[in-house]
Amino acid sequence: RGAQASCGSRSRNALVAAAAIAILGELYGERFQTLVLASQPERLGEWRRGLQDCLGLEREDFGPSSGIVLFERADALVERADRLEERNELPFIVIDAGELTIEVPILQFPLWLTFAAGPGEIASDESY
Repeated sequence: RGAQASCGSRSRNALVAAAAIAILGELYGERFQTLVLASQPERLGEWRRGLQDCLGLEREDFGPSSGIVLFERADALVERADRLEERNELPFIVIDAGELTIEVPILQFPLWLTFAAGPGEIASDESY
């Protein structure tokens, strides 16, 4: 768990997250699911494309029932993570650097990674 300084772009952050996903996937297999939080559809699209490229996934690997699940709202992500834990599965939560705050309920989960944006990234998301 913890924060990682942003690498300066979502594609670079996706590369770091993909490495963690690959390792955790090997350790936990089918019990493991990745949940990505980014509050804007454009950001989620960048995450999907970045993770597809890094992990060799298809568009079908992103969906509500399996693979990597993308969320715009933290409350929906927390609900999904709770359901996963009830089934003895392990959620891995990845939080985009563009998120200015982290909802406290996310911190209850054992595996999460947030990217901490630098001052320039916070000031202007277009340059990100």
